[in-house]
Amino acid sequence: MKGILRFSMIMSLSVIVLLLLLTFGRAGTTGKISGRISDASTGEPLIGVNIYIEGYPYGSASDIDGFFYILNIPPGEYTLVAQMLNYREQRVNDVEVNIDLTTRLDLKMAPEALDLGEEITVVAERPLIQKDVTSTSVTISTEDFKSLPVENFNEIVNLQAGVIDGHFRGGRSGEVAYLVDGIPVKDQYNNEVAVEIENTSIQQLEVISGTFNAEYGQAMSAVVNMVTKEGGNKFDYDLSGYVGNYFTNNSDIFPNLGIDNGGRSENVQATVSGPLPLFNKLKFFATGRYFRSDGRYYGRRLYKIDDNFPFTPSGDGTYVRMDPFKKYSLQGKLTYYFIPSMKVNYTFFWDDNENRDYDHGYRLAPDGIKSHFNSNLHHNLILNHTLSNSTFQTLKGAYSRSIYTGYVFEDPFAEGYVIPELGNPQSGYTFRTGGNQSDRYNRDLITMIGKYDLVSQITKEHKITLGAEYRIHDLSQFYTAFRASPNASPDDETKYDIVYPEENAPGWESYTREPFEFNIYLQDKMEYEDFIVNFGVRYDYFDPNTKIPSNPRNPQYNPLFPSGEKKADRKQQVSPRFSVAFPISASGVIYGSYGHFFQVPNFDQLYRNIVDLPDGRTTFQIGSETGETGEFETVVGNPDLKSESTVKYELGLQQVLYSDLVMYVTAYYSDIRNWVQVELIETYDTRKYARFINRDYANVTGLILSLEKRFSGLWGANLDYTYQIAKGNASDPQDALNRERNNEEPEKTLIPLDWDQRHTLNFAVNTGKPGNWNLGLIGRYGSGTPYTADRFFNPVDITFRNDRRKPAFLTFDARFEKFFNIGKVKLSTFFFVYNIFDRLNEVNVYGSSGRAAVDYNTQFAGDVIGLHTIDAYVNNPTFYSAPREIRVGLRITY
Repeated sequence: MKGILRFSMIMSLSVIVLLLLLTFGRAGTTGKISGRISDASTGEPLIGVNIYIEGYPYGSASDIDGFFYILNIPPGEYTLVAQMLNYREQRVNDVEVNIDLTTRLDLKMAPEALDLGEEITVVAERPLIQKDVTSTSVTISTEDFKSLPVENFNEIVNLQAGVIDGHFRGGRSGEVAYLVDGIPVKDQYNNEVAVEIENTSIQQLEVISGTFNAEYGQAMSAVVNMVTKEGGNKFDYDLSGYVGNYFTNNSDIFPNLGIDNGGRSENVQATVSGPLPLFNKLKFFATGRYFRSDGRYYGRRLYKIDDNFPFTPSGDGTYVRMDPFKKYSLQGKLTYYFIPSMKVNYTFFWDDNENRDYDHGYRLAPDGIKSHFNSNLHHNLILNHTLSNSTFQTLKGAYSRSIYTGYVFEDPFAEGYVIPELGNPQSGYTFRTGGNQSDRYNRDLITMIGKYDLVSQITKEHKITLGAEYRIHDLSQFYTAFRASPNASPDDETKYDIVYPEENAPGWESYTREPFEFNIYLQDKMEYEDFIVNFGVRYDYFDPNTKIPSNPRNPQYNPLFPSGEKKADRKQQVSPRFSVAFPISASGVIYGSYGHFFQVPNFDQLYRNIVDLPDGRTTFQIGSETGETGEFETVVGNPDLKSESTVKYELGLQQVLYSDLVMYVTAYYSDIRNWVQVELIETYDTRKYARFINRDYANVTGLILSLEKRFSGLWGANLDYTYQIAKGNASDPQDALNRERNNEEPEKTLIPLDWDQRHTLNFAVNTGKPGNWNLGLIGRYGSGTPYTADRFFNPVDITFRNDRRKPAFLTFDARFEKFFNIGKVKLSTFFFVYNIFDRLNEVNVYGSSGRAAVDYNTQFAGDVIGLHTIDAYVNNPTFYSAPREIRVGLRITY
């Protein structure tokens, strides 16, 4: 808590100072409009033209060359107005502004002498190519979310070129920075997104999968930057809901699915925005959602938790949901202008989730698996003040908290618990005949962030951005698992006698840590007629703020051997970023980029099984729960881990092929070092454990070819093909430990990574008549990812891991919506179809056959001691993608 108090004092002082200076603004979440204004008759530049965005306090005036720019504009579509004495007012509708990009708009104003009416109104044409894009970046608008069959923002992110199941351009999962309104929202315990932003809250989403500017840190592969909606000047209401179910022909793999059985889903969502009554300057946006799904995995309650003998089950045989999910969420935003140049935004996100994870071994005893509970709360406060037409600054503060809990029964000593040995299979390829999972956990992570940025267009060509950020974390982690008491037996009433490890003993992980970090950056965007350059540099500092044993071979301070304690090293790094774009014609741009990117390993890899003793010393928990030394039973964290690093290179081309057709070609290479792996350590007293270190290496080479057909003539489309080679020492950070347990030698060469999908093809088609009907279709193809063949069945040509390929992946999804206007009310009906053709994509396979449904090792298994067949066990539903699902819904908008 000392760190939290220190952070609060720093933030309070910062707020007071900055309020006195009135220097607030926004960076990383806004765009820019620039252009040149000239006389329509003579072509001469016009000086002093008043240019502003209608309905918003954003404006500028043209200079001696007729040039103007407007900074600090949130993404969206606007109407731009140009006014000058003796000239007709000019209005430009549908001017689109994107995050961190410049919208170019050149105007020609007509003198009043020309008989053209009171004003001139035109519609802005969105350029087919963005000339100031210097690395691969995709912008997704709120309309894209409405037209495509996607449930959440992660689904549309995974449709982008170079993204394979959460792996961006060949990196490991968790190498992505997630930002909401410019503030990080990543859970650094596991590097996943800390809170899910609902589609209805997102105004614009930017996915940067190439190199990214110096303002973005703690990421090696990509940045996902979301800007949320603000309330407008009028009230808007939206109410929607749907119901769904699975409709599959593969009931042998996915039993109990269908309209008369299980697999149902339901969703209700309401959104309202506008000015707050009696306070017109205060705008609000709010959305709430309830979602529930039965899931697609079902087990049969053939055995109860306290059953044990295979041939005397006591269950009722009913089907039980094994991966249900339920969620409540509430998100909102308040916007207030103190004066035209000062704005305050307050945003909050809350969600509460409950789910279970399918465990194939418990398919006939499904009551024995854990339930997982997760609650997330996130607050943002952004103070924005524009100092002049060319300069603005920002102060942002954020507080987030994520709580995770998991157990079978809430009470650790509930009467329903049985010893772990109960219900264990008595033969191979056999389901459990009772029992329960024995572990439970509780994690609480609080993160507080203070962020300051300054943006200034110091000349027509140079826009300087500099900023600093401070983060402090308060992590509490608890994990344990019970075992059988010494006299317990599965065969009598002592099967309920469970015991937990003693506090701070192996199997009882409990710690609190308060790491903190700081960064500063400087970025210069140089925009010339013939080229655009982005150059930046970033400095990061991280303090794990903990002590560790100084001798890994004596972590428990055995007095017979050298021992000691030290404070974990602080980490510092400097990362330069450079990118450039050259417009080669009015319809083509070449760009290239280079940068160094770093990321601190997740907190689990830093602190796992490192606990504080009552005497104040810090030690590693080593050994098994029973007190035996074991063979590498424990994996411990390492606060001395260095940051993982990537050097990225990219070269690309944007080229207009036709009036509404653009081609993008991108080549990229990533050199990845200091990936986390484990080393195997034996202590002086012969205990063995594994510890995380920086050791793994990988490199990725890729080529992307994309085509975009702008929506016109009632249809639009995107098509992208990716060829990629991703190789490294290992895919799993615990690969060395797994090899030791399996008596395998370490790899001596780079091997294909688990997500090394050589060929990927994505397409999205959108067709319809705006305001009447719309059809969105998504198709995805992926060549097989690697797997390791069973050496017994392939003894000759198996030389390394991941030497074979799984079958290819292919799926199609669709969304149709029909609109009806009833006065001011817009009514629509819609339906989603996921996996239209109900294709069984094999996402996991058996090493003996390379297929999901066949395991040749069953010939050595012998008879099953139980009430099922071997084929029933081999038929694992998690080896396949989701079956066909249909959802039907209704939306009312006012």
